[in-house]
Amino acid sequence: MRRGHSRKSRRLMTREVADRLLESLRPTRHLLTRTLADIPIGGPEYRQIDRVVQEIDGLAEILIGDGAHYHQKVHSIPMPDPGHGGE
Repeated sequence: MRRGHSRKSRRLMTREVADRLLESLRPTRHLLTRTLADIPIGGPEYRQIDRVVQEIDGLAEILIGDGAHYHQKVHSIPMPDPGHGGE
Protein backbone atom coordinates (compact mmCIF):
# COMPACT_ATOMS: atom_id res chain seq x y z
CA MET A 1 0.00 0.00 0.00
CA ARG A 2 1.29 3.43 -0.88
CA ARG A 3 1.76 5.94 1.90
CA GLY A 4 -1.07 8.36 2.48
CA HIS A 5 -3.71 6.29 0.69
CA SER A 6 -6.12 4.03 2.51
CA ARG A 7 -7.58 1.04 0.72
CA LYS A 8 -11.15 2.24 1.13
CA SER A 9 -10.50 5.67 -0.32
CA ARG A 10 -8.96 4.12 -3.44
CA ARG A 11 -11.68 1.53 -4.13
CA LEU A 12 -12.05 1.17 -7.88
CA MET A 13 -14.56 -1.66 -7.99
CA THR A 14 -18.24 -1.65 -7.03
CA ARG A 15 -19.47 -4.16 -4.46
CA GLU A 16 -21.53 -5.87 -7.17
CA VAL A 17 -18.48 -6.41 -9.38
CA ALA A 18 -16.39 -7.50 -6.37
CA ASP A 19 -19.05 -10.06 -5.38
CA ARG A 20 -19.21 -11.44 -8.93
CA LEU A 21 -15.43 -11.72 -9.08
CA LEU A 22 -15.19 -13.47 -5.73
CA GLU A 23 -18.01 -15.87 -6.62
CA SER A 24 -16.25 -16.73 -9.89
CA LEU A 25 -13.14 -17.63 -7.86
CA ARG A 26 -15.06 -19.84 -5.42
CA PRO A 27 -14.84 -23.10 -7.45
CA THR A 28 -11.15 -22.51 -8.18
CA ARG A 29 -10.37 -21.91 -4.50
CA HIS A 30 -12.38 -25.00 -3.57
CA LEU A 31 -10.44 -27.17 -6.04
CA LEU A 32 -7.14 -25.77 -4.78
CA THR A 33 -7.96 -26.48 -1.13
CA ARG A 34 -9.13 -30.01 -1.99
CA THR A 35 -5.87 -30.56 -3.86
CA LEU A 36 -3.87 -29.52 -0.79
CA ALA A 37 -5.34 -32.52 1.04
CA ASP A 38 -3.97 -34.90 -1.62
CA ILE A 39 -0.37 -33.75 -1.99
CA PRO A 40 2.62 -33.87 0.37
CA ILE A 41 2.69 -31.02 2.86
CA GLY A 42 5.64 -28.70 2.42
CA GLY A 43 6.48 -29.67 -1.14
CA PRO A 44 6.85 -27.03 -3.85
CA GLU A 45 3.38 -27.77 -5.28
CA TYR A 46 1.81 -27.53 -1.83
CA ARG A 47 3.50 -24.22 -1.04
CA GLN A 48 2.52 -22.66 -4.36
CA ILE A 49 -1.10 -23.82 -4.20
CA ASP A 50 -1.35 -22.61 -0.60
CA ARG A 51 0.03 -19.25 -1.69
CA VAL A 52 -2.65 -18.93 -4.39
CA VAL A 53 -5.37 -19.74 -1.82
CA GLN A 54 -3.94 -17.08 0.50
CA GLU A 55 -3.90 -14.56 -2.36
CA ILE A 56 -7.57 -15.27 -3.14
CA ASP A 57 -8.42 -14.74 0.55
CA GLY A 58 -6.34 -11.56 0.53
CA LEU A 59 -8.28 -10.31 -2.48
CA ALA A 60 -11.55 -10.91 -0.60
CA GLU A 61 -10.15 -8.91 2.33
CA ILE A 62 -9.27 -6.00 0.06
CA LEU A 63 -12.48 -6.02 -1.98
CA ILE A 64 -15.10 -6.62 0.71
CA GLY A 65 -13.19 -6.46 4.00
CA ASP A 66 -13.68 -10.17 4.72
CA GLY A 67 -10.63 -12.40 4.42
CA ALA A 68 -12.71 -15.33 5.67
CA HIS A 69 -15.32 -14.84 2.93
CA TYR A 70 -14.84 -18.39 1.61
CA HIS A 71 -14.64 -20.15 4.96
CA GLN A 72 -17.67 -22.26 5.73
CA LYS A 73 -19.80 -21.00 8.54
CA VAL A 74 -20.65 -23.48 11.27
CA HIS A 75 -24.39 -24.18 11.58
CA SER A 76 -25.40 -22.07 8.61
CA ILE A 77 -28.74 -23.92 8.59
CA PRO A 78 -30.99 -23.07 11.55
CA MET A 79 -31.10 -25.99 13.95
CA PRO A 80 -34.33 -26.86 15.78
CA ASP A 81 -34.40 -26.05 19.47
CA PRO A 82 -34.21 -29.42 21.27
CA GLY A 83 -35.95 -27.89 24.31
CA HIS A 84 -39.31 -27.73 22.49
CA GLY A 85 -39.63 -31.50 21.96
CA GLY A 86 -40.57 -30.97 18.31
CA GLU A 87 -43.99 -29.57 19.21
